[in-house]
Amino acid sequence: MTVESFWSTPKKDYQVSFQVTEGPKEPIVDFPLVLEAQKEHTKEELINELAKLAAHPNDKGGQSPLRRLLDSNGGAIHMKGLSGLKTADDFSDILDGLAGQGKHAWVPHEHIGMEVLRRPQARNVLTTNEGPPSHFIGWHNEYAVSPAHPTYLILFCQTPPGSGGETSVVNTLALYDRLKKEVPEFIEGCGTKGLVYQIPHNLNQVAGIVGGNGLFKESAFGPKNGAKLPETEEGKQKFVEARIIELAKRGGWHEGIDKTDESLPVWQRRGFSWTWQENGDLEVIHRVAGVREHPTLKKGSIFNAMSTRYTNAVVHNTFAPPHTFKNEDGSEGIAVPPHFAGLEKDEVIPREWLEKMDKWQHTLESSIKWDQGDLLIIDNYAAQHARWAWEGDRKIQASFWDQPGMAAEPIMG
Repeated sequence: MTVESFWSTPKKDYQVSFQVTEGPKEPIVDFPLVLEAQKEHTKEELINELAKLAAHPNDKGGQSPLRRLLDSNGGAIHMKGLSGLKTADDFSDILDGLAGQGKHAWVPHEHIGMEVLRRPQARNVLTTNEGPPSHFIGWHNEYAVSPAHPTYLILFCQTPPGSGGETSVVNTLALYDRLKKEVPEFIEGCGTKGLVYQIPHNLNQVAGIVGGNGLFKESAFGPKNGAKLPETEEGKQKFVEARIIELAKRGGWHEGIDKTDESLPVWQRRGFSWTWQENGDLEVIHRVAGVREHPTLKKGSIFNAMSTRYTNAVVHNTFAPPHTFKNEDGSEGIAVPPHFAGLEKDEVIPREWLEKMDKWQHTLESSIKWDQGDLLIIDNYAAQHARWAWEGDRKIQASFWDQPGMAAEPIMG
């Protein structure tokens, strides 16, 4: 489809070309789509132009121009040359235009069970992961570890890095297509067994690490809308456990589920579990689907957050239990490799299957170079993102949105 005269669609050296589904009649996409403003503009003009792409009550087939652009171009759009976009408040303002109007308009995502520290910068604007600049954050669908994940992720570059710091994106429908051909057992396991994530929650907020969100914050497992926690430690723990169960139920588990019902995937039958630490920290074990059907394209899509876990297990050679290693100072560390869910005991995913996933992520990825004012719009059901290490300053902010009726249902096998 075409876009309004406000935008051009230049080719950039970081774009990659591929078929989402390999085949003689399948189209080739240049990924991500790049939209560049052709002239100087004010913030108000930018909001108006974005609103033309966003949802409207009279959209044909209930799909906005932006939705159709995402579907036909791999699920990611890099917008450049946005002279009206300089601050977190500017970013917040333009999100109103991008969200659209009518029953298909976006709504802000409500976080629950989030372990990553994200600091509010403006209305609907948060910081990105505060993990150290030297730390590679591997490819992942945003909060794929949880049943509560956003439909869309929008990133804004306030300050580009001195060097490095690209955001890498991978089309997960193409990833599914390649892996289903090369390692069908892996795709089958992601559906019938599901994936396991060990999620640590710090009792108190900790800055400068990959996680660090405080356990009792509303975006984690704390009370909503300013309500107060119970006063006793036992009461606090029961409150948190009730919210964990609430999250597990959103994934399809329930108290009376029949564990012997083989028509249900293992992740759904097993549900979540948790362990309290003596210092008040909490580890929650999430068991969730690893493949989903894209809601508009009706194709299979990888939906996971295994890349960093796989990379850490490779670096520290921890594929065998107990998955521990020695740090340079002699202390013990742990790097748990990706697991499939089991009814009684979870199982390590074969390393060679994960190597195939890593190979295709590297093959299909595009590493996006940031300029001040850039936006990156990601369909979370069609693309994973990652962060390369960087030097210098780098300020990328994030906003998370849902679209009513837009959900990627688990593929059961």
